[in-house]
Amino acid sequence: MMAAGRRHLSAAGYPKGVEEISATVRRLILDAQRRRRLVSLVAVVAHEGRPLAEVSVGLADVGRGLPAGPEVQYRLGSITKTLTAVGIMQQVGAGRLSLDQPLEAVWPGAPHGGLRLDQLLSHTSGLQREPVGEVWETLEVPSAEQLPSNAAQARVLLEPGEGWHYSNLGFALLGEVLARVAGKTWEQYIRESILTPLGMVRTTWRPEDPVAVGYSVTPYQQEVVVEPAMDTGGIAPAAQLWSTAQDLWRWSDFLVRGDDRVLPGEQLELMRTPRVLADLAGWTMAWGLGLMLVRRGTNVFVGHTGGMPGFLAAAFCAPPFGTSVALLCNTGSGIPIAQLAADVLEAVGEVSQKPWHPSAPPPREVEGVLGRWWSEWTEWVFTWSGEALEARPAGAPEAPPERYRRLEGDRWVVERGSERGEEMRVVRDSEGRVEKLYISTYPFTREPRAFGKK
Repeated sequence: MMAAGRRHLSAAGYPKGVEEISATVRRLILDAQRRRRLVSLVAVVAHEGRPLAEVSVGLADVGRGLPAGPEVQYRLGSITKTLTAVGIMQQVGAGRLSLDQPLEAVWPGAPHGGLRLDQLLSHTSGLQREPVGEVWETLEVPSAEQLPSNAAQARVLLEPGEGWHYSNLGFALLGEVLARVAGKTWEQYIRESILTPLGMVRTTWRPEDPVAVGYSVTPYQQEVVVEPAMDTGGIAPAAQLWSTAQDLWRWSDFLVRGDDRVLPGEQLELMRTPRVLADLAGWTMAWGLGLMLVRRGTNVFVGHTGGMPGFLAAAFCAPPFGTSVALLCNTGSGIPIAQLAADVLEAVGEVSQKPWHPSAPPPREVEGVLGRWWSEWTEWVFTWSGEALEARPAGAPEAPPERYRRLEGDRWVVERGSERGEEMRVVRDSEGRVEKLYISTYPFTREPRAFGKK
């Protein structure tokens, strides 16, 4: 019999062991490492703040024979951007910044000072991808002191807001904004306000042993080539950090569950909300505020990838399932790391759903709202989830619900769903019984009826 605390329930309620989840993850990771010729690959999958599976395959350092493991540091690359973005959102939540502010409002004389913070966060500023120079040939980047003059020479390739264009340079500018508004260096701020509260003690700016070596694999042989180490200088807020799978799963878990010590849930939800499509052909990738959104069928996975010479990484979560994954690899190409993260989350998602539990009855003023209502000849079902009022079309019980939050009296606001921000008004008869609802001025009645009829 499986030990207590070592079992999960699928949506159907059947026992599923952690051993089964671990075996599924191991199969996917081992297959990817073999087929893609990855020197090493490390994965940690978690659910609701608890690791479910840790899998390490290959060598972190071929020369020393150091095996891969969740305690070994790898390069995070652009996952660094997600920490910079959370730092900006912390300052937005504190009222020190506003998403629609231009750079120059915080940084007088800033290069391209008219670009807004939300545009830089979502890669819709139109700013060119990299600093001026042959960065990825020379591996020389501007220092923090050189960044303003370098960025001033950069081009804005698209009209701000016109579309998605990825920009490392844009996040370097956001790092400077964060430092200026916080009154400390970007590194100090990230350590004190994010890493320390989340217990990410092995996430650092420089590699610390045990550490993986970055490699590339020659195309037609089985030989590995050591890639040069690169310090990102003035664009550190876009790509500098090193971390372990043990730390990175905490970060991906934060992205799905949040932590009030770091960022309130509503701010994190705003970051996960799509702002722009990055894949116009297939609609499989979008961007929120500093976060990638990868669509796989009806599932959307949220996080970020990272790539540096000799390294690939991914940190993603599946908010509906409460699951998250951290992937670290010391081979610089050969695998679509975001797709592997999606494969893992999809494979373990069903067995990681929360079982249903009974809850206390709803507040008395909610009782009359529950049940079936009609609007525009469509039937809706209003239910109490145990913590909030929700509504779904009667014919789509598995659809994501509209969620309502009470304002005052019989006024409510849609806080999640397609009508987010719109109000609902509850109308009662002379004896206090609910007889009608108005949502965005549309009447909801207990029986179907034509437009214009009271």
